[in-house]
Amino acid sequence: MRICIVTPYFTPFVRGNEYGLAESLSKLGNEVTVITSKSKAPREKTIFDGDVSKNLPFNVVYLRTAVDFFENPIVIGAFNKLMKKFDVIMLQEDYPLICHMAFLAARMHGITTMLSSERTYIPPDLKKRAGLAFLDATVGRLLREGVDIFTAHCNASKKFLKNVIGVKRDIEVIHVGVDCELFKPIKEPEDYIGYGNEDLRILSVARFHRYKGLEHLITAMKKVVAEVDAKLCLLGRGENELQLRKLTEKLNVSRFVNFITESIPNEEMPHVYSSCDIYVQPSIIEPYGIAVLEAMACQKPVVGTNVGGMLDTIAHGKTGFRVKSASPEEIAEYILLLSDGKLRRKMGRNARKRAEKFDWIEIGREYLKLLC
Repeated sequence: MRICIVTPYFTPFVRGNEYGLAESLSKLGNEVTVITSKSKAPREKTIFDGDVSKNLPFNVVYLRTAVDFFENPIVIGAFNKLMKKFDVIMLQEDYPLICHMAFLAARMHGITTMLSSERTYIPPDLKKRAGLAFLDATVGRLLREGVDIFTAHCNASKKFLKNVIGVKRDIEVIHVGVDCELFKPIKEPEDYIGYGNEDLRILSVARFHRYKGLEHLITAMKKVVAEVDAKLCLLGRGENELQLRKLTEKLNVSRFVNFITESIPNEEMPHVYSSCDIYVQPSIIEPYGIAVLEAMACQKPVVGTNVGGMLDTIAHGKTGFRVKSASPEEIAEYILLLSDGKLRRKMGRNARKRAEKFDWIEIGREYLKLLC
């Protein structure tokens, strides 16, 4: 099958949903092409500024960006010519204008279209909220109603699309996956992030943004270090870095919190996850939470929040724990509970087994069942 995945942003350095989807479908014997813009998503701009060219098991077509309008790139390209050679067009989200252009071209050629969405919340930013509201009421609605197949990345996304956006049609839930061949426990991992001889090593991988809730994790560390010898490593970059550093000083926990801001290639991340004892994702809002699955695949127990895909991926009390958002007290409580090595190891084994259910090959097969 000749499959085209259309997404506004794409870089192999960030092996997100589109990368995993393209790679798995290629491994399953399909000819896959990703069509995207030459622009970078905000997350990509904060972690990587280098060349995106790379030997890949699928094709990538980068179209010139005329303008990136509020993180929605408008591209220049002959979509009618590009689309007609494919059997299936997989559109990533209902709001990118590049997806609308691809959908119209696919309709002209009678090509099967699938729309996938990870939306789980209304953006707090007023400009983004207004822009999305306009698109939802106009071209977004036409796209959602017009595609042949509609999927959501998690149950929280399906609920949001049904209850908030008002989608009436059927929506299939197909989760974001994880590469369990790449992400697996490493017995003697290389030290990329500078842990010492602490009894408890805690990790969070996230953009330094207020949506990620890192201030609540830092606040939780005050209680944690009062009871155990622990260190937190925060891997990422972002506009809130200075505020987060100031918070560690204010709480007198700066010596227990390490900020890692250099870019680490995705293929080296299993070493990072394997170096920690506990992974924590304290997000206030979160579309999915891929890092949680990556940590679980590396056999680490996780502490996450009751938002987005974590409601599906974290089995509370078995593979880790879920807490309510913005709750330093609960975060600290479960970190301290996981200071028990026997419990950590048991939950880590459970986490690996659960992550295998989300392996990208299995996810790819789920997509193909809908398409065939």
